[in-house]
Amino acid sequence: MAAYLRLFRSVRFNIFLFAALALASAVGTLLPQAGETPEKVQAWIAAYPAWGRLFEGLGLFRLYESWWYLALLALMAFDIVVCKLASAPPDHGLVALPPELEPEAAGREVDRAEAAIASKPLQAALSSGREPEAAASSLLGALAREGYHVHRSVAAADGGRVALVATRHRAQRWGSYIAHVALVVILVGGLLKQLYGFVEMVPVLEGGSQAMQHKPDWELRVADFAVLYYDGTRTPKHFSSELEVFEGERRLAAKKIQVNDPLDIDGIRFYQATWGAGGMFRSVTLTLGRHEVQMPQRTPTKIPDTKIRVVADMLLPNFTIGPDGRADSGSLDLKNPGVRLKFLVDGRETRPLWLLQGAPQLAFSEGEDGVLTRAPPPPFALTAVDPVLFSGIQVAYDPGYPVVLGGGIAWLLGMLLLFYLHRRRLWIVIGPASEGGASVRVGAWSSRGPRDFQREFDALVRRLADDFGGTAVAASPSPAAAG
Repeated sequence: MAAYLRLFRSVRFNIFLFAALALASAVGTLLPQAGETPEKVQAWIAAYPAWGRLFEGLGLFRLYESWWYLALLALMAFDIVVCKLASAPPDHGLVALPPELEPEAAGREVDRAEAAIASKPLQAALSSGREPEAAASSLLGALAREGYHVHRSVAAADGGRVALVATRHRAQRWGSYIAHVALVVILVGGLLKQLYGFVEMVPVLEGGSQAMQHKPDWELRVADFAVLYYDGTRTPKHFSSELEVFEGERRLAAKKIQVNDPLDIDGIRFYQATWGAGGMFRSVTLTLGRHEVQMPQRTPTKIPDTKIRVVADMLLPNFTIGPDGRADSGSLDLKNPGVRLKFLVDGRETRPLWLLQGAPQLAFSEGEDGVLTRAPPPPFALTAVDPVLFSGIQVAYDPGYPVVLGGGIAWLLGMLLLFYLHRRRLWIVIGPASEGGASVRVGAWSSRGPRDFQREFDALVRRLADDFGGTAVAASPSPAAAG
């Protein structure tokens, strides 16, 4: 088992795993996903049929739901646990000096403290006229005032010698640990989303209703849809839906939703994502000289002062002519509305004629095969269109969202601890001096390295000497010399 776990601790394996997950996520970002934009997936496959079939077979259009992507997420979480979380955060230096030891054991522990000091890049020696115990008590108070936590329980005495360990910003060593725990939490949240969450688009005609795919007993109804345009343009500046959600005959909730203001029902959110026009309309208006004829869809309407009736049967919201020469719509946006008209004269139906609202001088005649040909400018114009719009409602359920949010906050906390706290640790051995009084040896370690800590350490040593009435007899070596 240990041999298998060593694989997860391999730097090469970790680089490969991270690169594979990053590459897969990039592919999922660049390729349209069927769960969110199925129409774009179909358009992509139609544009690149060979690659489209291959990618569809590999599940790249549903990448975030594929078993292998979820397996990569789970493997990454397990890898972090094995590499980082299998043991507690490292604690540099002297950790556990018991408070009460037999003299022989106490001597060994103080010797360990002196050995720790000798290995540190920053060192200092002080002398005091006080006895070692009195000097130790004074140092305890001085270190506490400097913001250091002194481990009283890690003191041991041997022949008058005392060993102390003092730490400032102890929480810094937990920063990396917390950040890695948070990454595992975020990955778990991502797995929860993919396993139990869903995203779907539900187009609902204004005044109509549509059932959901993931919850077939839930029905969305759009009582009213409103869109406002920038003056003189077809560019929308605001659109909203009066949305109602029913379960059977019971209304669960109702709200006017707009962009960035969704309806929330027990964690299931309904977003105003898009809108458009299909082929349906309430009426169109045809202007013939001083007459205006308003025509409901597929309803023959008589032209005043004539025996001619006209029928408007089809709307294309963004009229264009396709590669095959037939009428098509470039999008569902109401940018260039075109309407197909049929004229009835003495019971005979003329060839269909396409008129454009934004270009009254253009007209196209439609042949029996559907191919369009340019027609002479007609003596009438399409002046108004009242389309039946649809509201594109994005329904999303993400049970992993609070987990990911909590993990993100924890990760930020861990990074703040790691990079904004400067952990310092002091090892101090106080013993009797040969000429009387006490001698004090100090060693120091800093999470930022000796070069950044040296000036602060030297100033701290001087303040400690002043506090217990001693003098500094040896300054710390430079980091370069210590190295």
